[in-house]
Amino acid sequence: MFDLGHVALLLLAAAIGTWLWRGLGLRDRALGLVRQHCAKTDVQLLDESIALTRLRLGRNRHGRWGWVRRYGFEFTVTGERRYNGHIELHGNQLQHIELAPHPFPGDDNPPPHNYHDNVRPLR
Repeated sequence: MFDLGHVALLLLAAAIGTWLWRGLGLRDRALGLVRQHCAKTDVQLLDESIALTRLRLGRNRHGRWGWVRRYGFEFTVTGERRYNGHIELHGNQLQHIELAPHPFPGDDNPPPHNYHDNVRPLR
């Protein structure tokens, strides 16, 4: 009826369920960190969502092995163009957040470059 094989399958299913549940919690943490970063850098997070794009084994700063999750997201500065970004978490710890190159808010007219000041004659 209920033997050791069933117990093993039940424990395996419980372990997978726990891992998935923890992954959802880490996704929520990553989303909160991305929202804070976007507010700090004065850009707008689009769609208020992130997506898991990569899962790999890696080491943290202290040399410990663990799962590194990379979540991708999109943001905008002016509302006209979408830019990509990503966040990486090693377990529960933030590794880094990276935003694609984008114009800074309020930088509509960058100062003109005077290239003649940068040129030095050869002697």
